[in-house]
Amino acid sequence: MAVPITTLQPQLVQAFQHIITHGQFSAAYVFAGPAGTGKQALATWIAQRLFCQNLQDGAPCGHCPECQRILSGNHPDVLTLATTTQSIKVADVRALKEEMSKSGVEGANRVFIIPDADKMTPGAANSLLKFYEEPVPGMVIILTTAAKNQLLPTILSRAQVINFPQPARSAVMAQLEAGGATKADAALVAHLTADAQAGSELLATGLSTQRERVVQWLSKVVARDPEAFVLVQTQLLPVAKTPVAAKQIVSLIALAYADALNRHYAVTDDLAYGQEPVIGQLAELAARQLTAGLTAALQAQVRLTQNVSFQAAVGALAIQLIS
Repeated sequence: MAVPITTLQPQLVQAFQHIITHGQFSAAYVFAGPAGTGKQALATWIAQRLFCQNLQDGAPCGHCPECQRILSGNHPDVLTLATTTQSIKVADVRALKEEMSKSGVEGANRVFIIPDADKMTPGAANSLLKFYEEPVPGMVIILTTAAKNQLLPTILSRAQVINFPQPARSAVMAQLEAGGATKADAALVAHLTADAQAGSELLATGLSTQRERVVQWLSKVVARDPEAFVLVQTQLLPVAKTPVAAKQIVSLIALAYADALNRHYAVTDDLAYGQEPVIGQLAELAARQLTAGLTAALQAQVRLTQNVSFQAAVGALAIQLIS
């Protein structure tokens, strides 16, 4: 169950509620922001706001037949360009434009949504520009993208660009918990990504096991036990077989030191590891040691991007941390 867009992006919802109420709607928008920021959800909310039969305090009810048809993708005046290919071609846009030339089936308003608009070929984007030049009253087109810089400048200049901020970490956690994640897992994941869907995939591909291995390894680091160096190969390497997994392990180590530094200064809110005991033990170290540990972990992340092997990068990190 997804967190409502009113929780994920409350300021943007409030802004569009004001825009629609006062008739200040533009003909074209570009919703730009990272995955998980609610771009498609806000586009759907706007469509519901325009067609809802039972507005409540100026917001769509979400339950009337109009709202439900929009949610299910069956409203004749709300069309989303869906494509399973790697690019959006001229033919795809042409089919959408044919729909744009028609009058609304159930009213004056029509909403057209193009997800991942950065997938448009130059020809498709240029074809779409004709709509921008001659907008039809009551019609709005919403393009969503996680790569605004890949859209044609002419597309951006003729639309109102709305930049979506990263959602609050608490909202990401709420989404993850609604999907079945434990509170501890949700807190950790929300420190790794602001995209709840990507976070769910992390959990499904072994993040909890990685966390356990890192905690075991840190217990040796705190004790300055030379076995920490050995555990890089026997405990961490088996769960760091891919570049993504390797980067994740080092990110978990960096988060542990960031948490320890916060707990050292009695900051106990918004911790990735919660009240994990080994982080409490780390927090007893001097602040300069924790800062050095965090810096070393971040440097290990950089080494991974420079084609240094995981075992070499984290092995060197282990030596630094227990010295």
